[in-house]
Amino acid sequence: TAWLMAICLNGMNGVETAALCDAMVNSGEVMNWSSCTSICKNVNNLHKSDKHSTGGVGDKVSLILAPLVASFDLVVPMMAGRGLGHTGGTIDKLESIPGYRTQYTSEEFAKLLLSSTDGSDDKRLNAAIVSPSKAMVPADKRMYALRDVTSTVSCLPLQISSIMSKKIAERPDSLVLDVKFGLGSFNKNVEESLQLASGMIEAGELCGINTTALVTRMDSPLGYAVGNWLEVKECIEIMSSREAALSELSADLVNITIALAGQMLVQGGKASNLRDGVAKAKENLLNGNAWNKFREMVSAQGGNVDTIDFPEQYSKAKFSADVKSSQTAYLTSINALEVGLVGVNIGAGRKTVDESIDKRAGIVFHKRPGMSVVEGDILATVYTERADQLATAVQR
Repeated sequence: TAWLMAICLNGMNGVETAALCDAMVNSGEVMNWSSCTSICKNVNNLHKSDKHSTGGVGDKVSLILAPLVASFDLVVPMMAGRGLGHTGGTIDKLESIPGYRTQYTSEEFAKLLLSSTDGSDDKRLNAAIVSPSKAMVPADKRMYALRDVTSTVSCLPLQISSIMSKKIAERPDSLVLDVKFGLGSFNKNVEESLQLASGMIEAGELCGINTTALVTRMDSPLGYAVGNWLEVKECIEIMSSREAALSELSADLVNITIALAGQMLVQGGKASNLRDGVAKAKENLLNGNAWNKFREMVSAQGGNVDTIDFPEQYSKAKFSADVKSSQTAYLTSINALEVGLVGVNIGAGRKTVDESIDKRAGIVFHKRPGMSVVEGDILATVYTERADQLATAVQR
């Protein structure tokens, strides 16, 4: 604890932070791609590309991004976390799909990614989203528990090393960071996010990974859905329907996803520049290639494909209520933090790591910032199994 406090008080330079990342990575298992040559002979020539987001409300980008980038024959070894507090977690969302498996050892994860989808070496799965192996970066778990009790969670070098060590342990060739700022983000102002992004880029580069970052706003929830299955359903609609992908309701989600995908394609050698990457990513989103890869990923990880093929058959929460506009006007904003906190209260999120969540609970927005509304219009619908929280959620 004294060492953590010393880091917090004195800081660390970039080289020291990178050395800490490296030490944390080597405290446990790392992805060993070379051990998979029996599955894929040219595994060492395949480009592995990953993305990390600092989190927010309605941030379901990974569900579209991983299969989208993988559809360009890049390997996307994505390890994700669970939700805590007002921010959601990618693993919770995917586990709302019946049967979807998220726990793999690092060796199983590598073999899953490189597994053939048609019996040949030419067509690999390439995309999988799993929980970090318990044997990877054990030092981070020990350190985070101590950071929590010593009030050093916000210490920048410790933030950087915690995030980057888990990504470096995957041994990707390139990494794109989505660093959030705003009401629904851990970092409220853009200066903090820029500093965090700069530090993570430096750590990644010093550890031999081509690293870039996009700094994006998190004042309003991303997309129109907040809540585990509801967010999966929105992603299904975007990937399987051109109309939904071009809808104003999901425009912010689609734009950020395509921007991140474009940058990943540049770093993976599949696009000449960001403009080219964005154009190619948008094409593969609209032509169904991302959707086909998502279906492959869900099937390979044990998920029930019928559930995603027929999402309207998924059972709804027992209780629901509409939030209506009290006036005719333009909707100027939706407070991401408030929405996230309401999500926790209705069961879509958790206050403690061991708390269970309701996969069907959440909020669906029918209007987004910038849209005109008429008095009586339905702005949002709240879904929950907690009848006692419904009226309070609607009022907030």
